[in-house]
Amino acid sequence: MRIGLFCTYENPQLDYASAFREQTELVERVEALGFEEAWIAEHHFNPQAASPSCLPILAHLAGRTTRIRLGSAAVLLPLHNPITVAEDVATVDILSGGRFEFGVAKGGPFPMQMKHFGVAQEEARDRMLEALDLIEALLDGASVTFKGRFYAAEGLELVPRPVQKPVPIHMASATPETVALAARRGYGLMAAPPFPLKGLAASLAHYRETVPDGDPRLTLIRFLHLADSREQAVEEAKGFLAPFVERMRATTAQMRPDWTPWFELDRMIADSLIGTEADVAAQMAALERDFAPRTLVLKPLAPSYAKRLGDLEAFAARIRPRFSAVA
Repeated sequence: MRIGLFCTYENPQLDYASAFREQTELVERVEALGFEEAWIAEHHFNPQAASPSCLPILAHLAGRTTRIRLGSAAVLLPLHNPITVAEDVATVDILSGGRFEFGVAKGGPFPMQMKHFGVAQEEARDRMLEALDLIEALLDGASVTFKGRFYAAEGLELVPRPVQKPVPIHMASATPETVALAARRGYGLMAAPPFPLKGLAASLAHYRETVPDGDPRLTLIRFLHLADSREQAVEEAKGFLAPFVERMRATTAQMRPDWTPWFELDRMIADSLIGTEADVAAQMAALERDFAPRTLVLKPLAPSYAKRLGDLEAFAARIRPRFSAVA
């Protein structure tokens, strides 16, 4: 099981330059600690999570790292021109020496995103899938002629071309139709921190039912918070998570009421890596046993940079050695 870091570019002091500097240093530090992957989120219009341009960020990190694999978690394809995305993906893959992992999604229930990028919510999934068709064809390197509902190309060849053939693709989705499509195409699955483990089990089962010999290559992202006692860790984690949960419950109640049950604070705590070092080791062992993720990606909860780094260092020194990494 590989270990990764999830980067949302926390900005508790509303100082963007500091937020970017700290997150870059954190990625460099976890590479030195032996982490195998770092994944960058795409968030828009959120001053507390200042990473709207994940592919440029990944290009920067490609030049600041040497070994760690770098992933997008995830590029919100309906908000972008797929030809530009293909060019940027190839560029990041070249700059990283073939270390890029291409995670994609259609975007969550955030009306400001869809409104200001001019995308109808009901079209988001179709746009994502059509964009991905065109991007895959371009990354393959042949001349592409494509005409879809939203996008088109005529005799177009991608410049530059990526190092990897193919670039690994991962999809963040819980809908049965999209999970089945991912299985048929050989995409990996991604599960963000709020996604319930119970629902994840159903998604993995559906993936394997669709393609019995398929490999979901699960990238499982979970919150991490360590303390001297389980009680202290839970109390602190609830304080960090409560504003996020309240905001997401209000948003989903309007646009995706079927998602509202995801944002139950106690359930999210239970599905996370929270407690003493011994607690987190046991929780991690259960995740490995029940879900066999290819990569377990950690999202430290504390807003303090020193605390986030401290938890990651403690994890690397005293929890990670109990588990074996895979190539």
